[in-house]
Amino acid sequence: MTRDERSLVARLDRLGVERLARAEGLPPELAIRVAEVVTGSGLSDDRRDEVFHEIVGHFQDGLAAGQSTGALLSAFGDSAAAGRQIRRAKRVVTPESMGGAGPGDGAIRRLLRDARYAVRRLKAKPAFTAIAVLSLGLAIGANTAMFTLVNDVIFRRPTFERPEELVDVYSSAVGYDFNVLSEPDVDDIRREVEAFSAVAGTKFTMVPYEINGTITRLAAEMVRSNYFQLLGLRAGHGRMIESADGSAPGQGAVVVLSDRFWHQAFGADPAVLGTSLRANGGGYTIIGVAPPGYQGRIRGMPTDLYFPVTMINQLDRSPTDQLSDRNTQGTFVKARLKAGASLQQAQVELERLAADLRARHLGQWEQGASFRLIPSADVIVYPPLDRILKPLAGMLIVVVALVLVVACANLAGFLLARAVDRRKEIAVRLALGATRSQLISQLLVETILLSMMGGALGVVFGRMALRAVLASELPFPVPISLDLALDARVLGFSILVSVVAGVVFGLAPALQATRLDLASVIRDETTGGGRSKWAIRNFLVGGQVAVSMVLMVVGGLFVRSLDHARRVDPGFGGKPAAVLWGSYPADRGVAASQTMMSRLVRRVAELPGIREVGIGSNIHLNTLGTQSLGVLVDGVDPPPGQKYHEVDRAEVDTGYIAATGLTLKRGRNFTLRDADSVLRVAIVNEAFVDKFWPGRDGVGQRFRRQTGEEVEVVGVVNTAKIRSLDETPRPFAYVPMWNAGGAFWIVARTDGDGDRAATTIQRALRDIDPDVYVIQSRSIRRHIAVMSLPLEMGATALMAFSLLALLLACVGLYGAVNYAVSQRSREVGI
Repeated sequence: MTRDERSLVARLDRLGVERLARAEGLPPELAIRVAEVVTGSGLSDDRRDEVFHEIVGHFQDGLAAGQSTGALLSAFGDSAAAGRQIRRAKRVVTPESMGGAGPGDGAIRRLLRDARYAVRRLKAKPAFTAIAVLSLGLAIGANTAMFTLVNDVIFRRPTFERPEELVDVYSSAVGYDFNVLSEPDVDDIRREVEAFSAVAGTKFTMVPYEINGTITRLAAEMVRSNYFQLLGLRAGHGRMIESADGSAPGQGAVVVLSDRFWHQAFGADPAVLGTSLRANGGGYTIIGVAPPGYQGRIRGMPTDLYFPVTMINQLDRSPTDQLSDRNTQGTFVKARLKAGASLQQAQVELERLAADLRARHLGQWEQGASFRLIPSADVIVYPPLDRILKPLAGMLIVVVALVLVVACANLAGFLLARAVDRRKEIAVRLALGATRSQLISQLLVETILLSMMGGALGVVFGRMALRAVLASELPFPVPISLDLALDARVLGFSILVSVVAGVVFGLAPALQATRLDLASVIRDETTGGGRSKWAIRNFLVGGQVAVSMVLMVVGGLFVRSLDHARRVDPGFGGKPAAVLWGSYPADRGVAASQTMMSRLVRRVAELPGIREVGIGSNIHLNTLGTQSLGVLVDGVDPPPGQKYHEVDRAEVDTGYIAATGLTLKRGRNFTLRDADSVLRVAIVNEAFVDKFWPGRDGVGQRFRRQTGEEVEVVGVVNTAKIRSLDETPRPFAYVPMWNAGGAFWIVARTDGDGDRAATTIQRALRDIDPDVYVIQSRSIRRHIAVMSLPLEMGATALMAFSLLALLLACVGLYGAVNYAVSQRSREVGI
């Protein structure tokens, strides 16, 4: 024996293998070969013994047949190669085969091996894989789409400097918990409240913008000069609005573009800085671009342009000076607390200021208003809207989660049915030595891989659905834009949902599939599996049907509520009519606007099919704002804490009542002389009469405005819906249009289609004066339908999810029936 062989024998002798081989009567060369193969195979003790005895028996048979030791060694081949083959055949991973690595790497190898096996299994059943992936894709897609919306509206917040110091300031009065402020209010807070290091405000508006000969509307904010500095925002290009911009009313004709608008309108061209942008009849120098990612004050309605607030009267024309009129609210105020100042300290100072304002000023402060503070981090869009937004988001998340539960249940049913076909495979693997935990792990890897494929498809489905919804022409009064970027939060949610879904619908079938009577299954005897299988099947079937029925009932209730809302009589718009919302250029005077209005009414009245034409300062069911009037009536005291009654109002011309479809119950309509009359006149609705002169004819009665002017009621019309379709009757006063200018509403009753007439009127308006900006143009039917839009969208979404759940439940029922038939196939055969 050579020195190397003696060394090998010594090493193998320490392992005991070579000694055992020689004990079987083998020559040293054969004993060494047996030891080399056994130790190189990396087998566990029990299986190593099996291989040991198999090889020893092979050599003993050869020697008994007269073969020489050299012939047997030559026929057997390389011992190292034989060890590797045995190791691969037995699928055993040892620390040696992992290069001395620890158990963590072994787990990764096992996971990869299970994944490869799962891929082969899924490829072997393409029909089942396609159905499962499609079902999960639809369910996970619904969850991903809904979470993307919630993420953009609720979770994704702009990055401000030291956000914990920022607070939002509102006013509160009787009937209004959170009201926005006026520009004089902002000045008072800035001067009087020492707990704030900075105070700034922003006011939202829509401005006309002309590009390539077409006038479009852009979302704009008019901000205080320190607004961006207060938030800690720095320009992406150029500079932001600063204190030198708009140091006095009417000064500061500059504009900052949003990053989104800069890319869309100017192709992200840096040379745009210093050029002029024309908006609402005026030119504004572009001084900078806002930082990427900042969408503006109102989430979901991204701002395109930012102007100094000193240009408010030029951009958003009004009969009053909005910079000095305390009754013109609309400014959202943010403040930054000084170092060491608390929210409570600021609230005390604001209460002191509110008391002073109530003593010195009319308007909202005369009505007993006070200030309210809320941390900016707690505000999503606007506190009253947030109260609706959060529960609605939670409800929709629960609904789509239930859809996913149905999808998981029906796929669990499919897997239970497949488990019947795989019983023998699993039984054989258990009989060959596989543990139950290993098989459960293998089956879960298969279901998780299936759910990850469904999750990937779901992300695609969800994004496609959202893009389709946003691309559709929804009748929102302002442009809606959402950021559908697949950020880390959305991607993490999709992966988490996919993994959880894979575990949820895979765990029960995996546990059930590995609970077998091995002897019966291997002998091809049918085993029913006892009550547990039937319990799982019944639970899955009953659960799917129950969840689907709940969703169908909820969706049906929404549809019923929608049908009820559509049946509500709004009190106007009963006949086809066109509604157009427009705005005069800011540089037009009152006389020019009145001339323009007269020409417009005459031109529209001449159009074919137009029966009545009217113009007003507002229209009923306008979701973007209302106009109010302070009223004093002898013998009727104002509400507690208020100095006058606040009622809704609109300035209208002589054709407005008839064009909108209101019914004149008593008295007369306005005449051309009423606008110039010394004695102010008004037409009121029946709710106004019932509140202030119950049981009497309102015609001839008089009331006083909050400014002291006396007004005579010359007519009474029916009560129409003012702010919502489900409101109780609200008093309303129609007054003559005294000052033409700013925004206006045209209502034209027609014999034909209202939408077609609106398009015709818009074209005629364009011919008369191309600079007149059309904000909105549609039929009065569509205008009224906006009020039921949230309910309609909710009903549509719920019904879509309900039908999807019902479809998935049907697929699940098929799986459950298939499972039951497979269990009873022997009985049916007999």
